[in-house]
Amino acid sequence: MEGRKTIRIREPIFADPDQSKRHAALIVLRGEEIGRDFRLRKSTMVIGRNPSADICLPDDGASREHARIDFRGTATAGSDTTFVLSDLGSTNRTIVNSEEVKSVQLQDGDKIQIGDTILKFVVLDSIEASFHAEVRDLISYDQLTGLLTKESLYLAFERELARCVRYGLPHSALMMDLDRFKSVNDSHGHLMGSHVLADVGRIIQQCVRAADVSARYGGEEFITYLSETDTEGALLAAERIRTAIEAHPFVLDDVSIRVTISIGIATAPGHGTSIKELVGEADRALYRAKESGRNRVCVA
Repeated sequence: MEGRKTIRIREPIFADPDQSKRHAALIVLRGEEIGRDFRLRKSTMVIGRNPSADICLPDDGASREHARIDFRGTATAGSDTTFVLSDLGSTNRTIVNSEEVKSVQLQDGDKIQIGDTILKFVVLDSIEASFHAEVRDLISYDQLTGLLTKESLYLAFERELARCVRYGLPHSALMMDLDRFKSVNDSHGHLMGSHVLADVGRIIQQCVRAADVSARYGGEEFITYLSETDTEGALLAAERIRTAIEAHPFVLDDVSIRVTISIGIATAPGHGTSIKELVGEADRALYRAKESGRNRVCVA
C-alpha cells in the first residue's frame, strides 16, 4: 500500500538479558486468589492451609500441611529446573491432571488440585511473568453470583485455550441463558431475580469440575470453559447444569418459583481456535436451543 514502508529494527525485540532467566511458579487457576502466582524457590516449600506454610491456600478443603515441593536441581546447564510434588498424607488427597498422586515430577502445564483450589505449574521467562502479573491485577468477580466477570475469564484462560490448540487437545465452551428471565423480575420483583441469579451461579459451579471455570457473561447469561473436554464431555456437563436448574426450587420469603436454562456448546478446534470463534459458535447454538423450545442443549 502506497505511503507505507517497513521500518528496520536494529536490535532484537527479545534482547533483554532477563529473557534467559526462567523461573518456576504455581499460578492459581481456581480458588479465592485466582490469578495469583507463587514463585518456587530452589528449596523445599510446603503447601497448605496453615498460615505459616510457604504457599498458604485459604481453602477449607486443604490440609494444614497438604503437600510439599522439593527442588531437585537441573539436568544440564541452561535447562529448566526440576521440582517434585509429594503429598503429605492429606485428608482430601493431592490431584495432578485429574489423577491422585503420592509423588510426581512436575511438568510445565501440570494442573494441581488441592482442596477446591487449582494450581498450574509453569516455567516463565520475564515477559510471561509480567503478563501473569497484569492478569492477576485485572482479575475480578461478579459480586452477585460469585463467578468471574466475563473480562476476567477471557484474560485468565486465553492462554489455556492456546495451549489446548497447540497440543491438539479439545476445549469446550458453554453459553447459557436463563429462559424467560424477564418474567421473573416482572412477576416477583428484582430481589427474587437477584436471588435466582446468585443460586444459578452456585449451581453451575457445583455441576462442573474444579478445573473448569465459569463467569457471568452479562444479565442472565453465563459462560463456562471446560479445559481438555470434547463435545461428548461438554454435553454431559451441560445436561448436569440444565437438569439441576430445572429441578431446583428458588425460594425467597416463602415464595418458590422454577426456572429453566438453555445452553449452547462449541468445542475447539472443530468449532474454532480462538475465544471469539468459540463464543460465537456457542452463542449461535444457544440461539437454536431457544428457538427450538428452550430448556435444552444444542451443539454448534
